[in-house]
Amino acid sequence: MKTRISSFLSAIFAMVFGAGMWVLTTAPAQAKSSLTASITLLDTDGDGIPNIVDPDVDNDGIPNGLDRNVDGGIARSGPLRGKYVGDRLTNDNPLERDIDSDGLADDSLAEEDIDGDGLADDSDLELDIDGDHRLDDSYSERDIDGDGLADNSPKEDDIDGDGLDDDDPAELDIDGDGLADDSDDEDDIDGDGFNDDAINEHDIDGDGLDNNQDDDEDGDGVTNDQDDNVDGDSRLNDDDPDYSDDEPGVP
Repeated sequence: MKTRISSFLSAIFAMVFGAGMWVLTTAPAQAKSSLTASITLLDTDGDGIPNIVDPDVDNDGIPNGLDRNVDGGIARSGPLRGKYVGDRLTNDNPLERDIDSDGLADDSLAEEDIDGDGLADDSDLELDIDGDHRLDDSYSERDIDGDGLADNSPKEDDIDGDGLDDDDPAELDIDGDGLADDSDDEDDIDGDGFNDDAINEHDIDGDGLDNNQDDDEDGDGVTNDQDDNVDGDSRLNDDDPDYSDDEPGVP
């Protein structure tokens, strides 16, 4: 679940290199002056490359995209060579809240590359958003964005961690597996391990609303009363034994 930026602020984010600092500027919508805060750049391995752009945060010789603990390991070169740097939390540890140690919490709106592998979380090429070595569409992957909230948790409103709520009409791939939610090949829209037509799948699109209370059951942006495939299981309503006219929103 992404942390929401206060409505009090019109978020003006300027991240600028300079004297080893990031400069974050925010300003109220009608403020006469701006508020500037400086945050020290994190550089776990001391190689002079800030974690936020470092392809190997801990300098253990394993690129972030292949590293089970992106921000912790024995540095193999640089000023901290031979020393263990960073934490000892694997990427899939529920206590790991900043997998790539870039200073952006994994559930932050500003975090667009959770595992620091250089692939944006909403990229079709990103098949393992949290870098835990479980593919996002794998049955064993129960927390796709690695934010500590299970994908089927009522509190998880952004399953793939791309900054779009699961019930946002602009969210076309809820589980971030590269398959559009309305694709015939997508049989588990919210990536919780339950097929969309499974008897125990009570929230197909993972938006926290039970299917029988949801007027867009499959989360494809088309309301049930206009959708010819309400549950998104690749079978049209007329051919689907699971479909009934008492779906929410269906007259």
